[in-house]
Amino acid sequence: MSAEIDEDDQEDFAIEPSTLDDSTHAEVIALYADAQDNIRFSKNLQWRAMAGAIGLFVLLVLSCRQTDSSSNFINSVICASFLVSAGAIYSLAILQSWQGTEREKIREMMGKLSNLSTLVYGLKSRMEANVHRFILLAFMIAGILGANYFAVVLIMPLAE
Repeated sequence: MSAEIDEDDQEDFAIEPSTLDDSTHAEVIALYADAQDNIRFSKNLQWRAMAGAIGLFVLLVLSCRQTDSSSNFINSVICASFLVSAGAIYSLAILQSWQGTEREKIREMMGKLSNLSTLVYGLKSRMEANVHRFILLAFMIAGILGANYFAVVLIMPLAE
């Protein structure tokens, strides 16, 4: 739902206020702010999960390189790196799902506010927002998998 106003429509556009009473309107605004804060928090956690996983890969590589490690230890470290990847990717997916839930809440609340709020909210289409979100998610997953691959490449020669 992409809403656009051209020059002729701007003159005819009349702002229709929300039909909610003041108390309910304030509650909707508080819920909206909370949902936006939750989305920002979730995005922050996604980046931290990615950075944490990459940091763990660095520590795993360093632990193999700095110690006299047996092949069993190195194989265990490689398995651990796969578990780190799986856990981080699972965390990214859960956090992405949470963001989707919060966006649905916001979408529901927008219908209760003024037509101007709905118009401004609709300037970026739902499809476009989803494409952006999932491209970023794919980038994060690729970053984790790439770092895991790189870690395994650095560790494998030590097993021989």
